[in-house]
Amino acid sequence: MTRRANTVLTVAAALCVAVVLRAAGLLLPIEDFARNAMAYPASVLTAWSGRLTERWGAAKGLDQCLEQKNDLERRLSSLSVDYVRLRALEEENAVLRKTLAYTQSQGYDAVMAQVISRSMAPDRAYFMIDRGSRDGLEDGMAVITGEGVFLGKITTVRERTANVTLTADPTSRVAVSLPGKHKLMGLVEGRGNGTAEVTLIPQQEALQANDVLTTAGTEDKIPADLVVGLVNEVSNRPTDPFKSAALEPLVRPESVEIVSVLRSQALRPAP
Repeated sequence: MTRRANTVLTVAAALCVAVVLRAAGLLLPIEDFARNAMAYPASVLTAWSGRLTERWGAAKGLDQCLEQKNDLERRLSSLSVDYVRLRALEEENAVLRKTLAYTQSQGYDAVMAQVISRSMAPDRAYFMIDRGSRDGLEDGMAVITGEGVFLGKITTVRERTANVTLTADPTSRVAVSLPGKHKLMGLVEGRGNGTAEVTLIPQQEALQANDVLTTAGTEDKIPADLVVGLVNEVSNRPTDPFKSAALEPLVRPESVEIVSVLRSQALRPAP
């Protein structure tokens, strides 16, 4: 008998046995086990697939949330920058209005200027402004801000720009008086590092802390009654012919953006 014939007979015999066992019900446990074995991996796969889908959806939602968060942060940053710029413009406009109102009320013909650079080094204190000789500026003219707060003098003039030496500069000198006195009481000298001192104050002058000092009006291009600063502390030794005082500015030069230059013809007319 050939090998092929043997195989056919073996398969036929196995089928006959299976039919007999199936008819006798002996294959039912095996069939149940096979069905459960096939169904179990499918359920596991379905559950795993569902969890994977849920996680993918959650991850996608998280990415969307992160993207929205980043977008909101960018918008917030942009709004913050716009707000700061708006506040700066509002402050500049307020100073501009005050300065303009003051110069007009006092009869000054002044030219407004923008601070374009500054140096606040220990041994220097000056502005550069965007006005010059073509605007009628000259050396020695007073520079103010706000309601008549004296900042310094024009010291270098070019066609389109000029330098303003501030009162804290070591080279700065300006004659001062008590408000309305129009009499030389002392000399404000810059000490660098943002400070100034009133010197050559006669002993008989009654001066105390918190007194306001103004320009004396004894200089050709600087009118009287511009506010120079506030007396901080008076140094007085009875044996000295003069006393001195530390002077505190009313405006911090670092924050000044708009100034007004009082031209020679702008000095307040005599009453």
